[in-house]
Amino acid sequence: MLDDNVPQPWRARTTLVLTLTLVAVGLGNLQRLPYLVGEYGGGAFFLAYVASVMLLSVPILIAEIALGSLGRGSPGLAMHWAASAANVDSRWRHLALLQAFLGLIMAAMAALMAVWCCRWAVLIFEGDLAAASVIDVSEIYLEHIEDEPGQFLGSLALVVITGCLSALGVRLGMGFLAWAVLPMVAITLLGVLDFIFLYTDLRSVSEFLFARDLSAWRLDAIWVALSSAGITLGAGLGVGMALGAQSPPGLPWGRSILAVAVLDTAFMIVTAVIVCAALFEANVAPAEGLATVFIGLAYAFANLPLGETYGALFYFSMACIAAGATVILVEPTVLVIGREWGAGRLGGSILAHTLIALIVAICLFFDVAILANLATLTVDWLIPASLLAMSLFVGWLMPRPVLRGELYREPLWLFWLWWRVLRWLIPPVCAAWLIRGLL
Repeated sequence: MLDDNVPQPWRARTTLVLTLTLVAVGLGNLQRLPYLVGEYGGGAFFLAYVASVMLLSVPILIAEIALGSLGRGSPGLAMHWAASAANVDSRWRHLALLQAFLGLIMAAMAALMAVWCCRWAVLIFEGDLAAASVIDVSEIYLEHIEDEPGQFLGSLALVVITGCLSALGVRLGMGFLAWAVLPMVAITLLGVLDFIFLYTDLRSVSEFLFARDLSAWRLDAIWVALSSAGITLGAGLGVGMALGAQSPPGLPWGRSILAVAVLDTAFMIVTAVIVCAALFEANVAPAEGLATVFIGLAYAFANLPLGETYGALFYFSMACIAAGATVILVEPTVLVIGREWGAGRLGGSILAHTLIALIVAICLFFDVAILANLATLTVDWLIPASLLAMSLFVGWLMPRPVLRGELYREPLWLFWLWWRVLRWLIPPVCAAWLIRGLL
């Protein structure tokens, strides 16, 4: 029997898989991964990235889903219940509060990214960039960055929309994101990919993304692949516990998360091909950072036949993904405020999204560098610390029979492999990642 205080969960695991895929795609680092794959040897880096996802993000997310399913409450209450089951200090619940805070920061970044992508979709569709040079596009980009009131009003409008979706709950709000938004984005991206096949030369893309150039492989590529994979599935951000608590009990959690990883990787490949093919066709070299996304890529689409239409569709898809990720990333905070502070679902959604608007306002009106510093702090320090703490708690403190009870749908060999990776591999890797970030 489920706790009567917990809303009735989704009826099938497909909604959970699609919802987690949406947040994974939203965190997939559009401005970094296409460049990194080509920069570090193509296929070799891609294999390192996939291995990092499977050995780091997937096991941690399975652990968080299992804890959420066990606790059937907010992330804080789930950790409190798990600590009681493990007979350890209940202050471990503060780890869940840290994760909710990290999810809030990432949600604010995703909201701002959604606003920028919406703005660029309109600019390209209306033909404002049709005859623009790279310098002209750069000037438009700088004007947009310096328009703090405009960005804030756009963010405020987006926060209202995402807040309404969040207030609807997991079945209606996130069900809409999973069954309507994600399929729409997938179909749109496949249409853009078909356009890319017709109007660009893919040989340079193949040589850049899928080459077996081991001469470009360097030792630091391992750490780059690790850090990129560590944030892509939303592990360490409380999302797993929040969604696991509201999902049907007894699901095959391991296979569900593996399906998320496969779908996320497919989206990443499609996006990377689109971005690199458009850039190469316009003789623009892929580079790391927002400038490539909003200057180089916009210029490339504007100079392709039918590029205004398909460029607008691409940026609109990215805006939908970022907006959907905002709703899901803020869910742990909504549950903490709603259930632990007694504000209810509506109150939790209002307060959580108000905090997002406040973070965006501080970054825009005081110093935009705050956003970059928050991103660095989160990716280099806080997320590896969160992953390290979670792996230690689940791998070393939680009783194996309790974990097996939540993962009974998985084959015994898969359970043992997951538990040993979580116990022996992830802690030293996350500790090294954290030390490297501190240094």
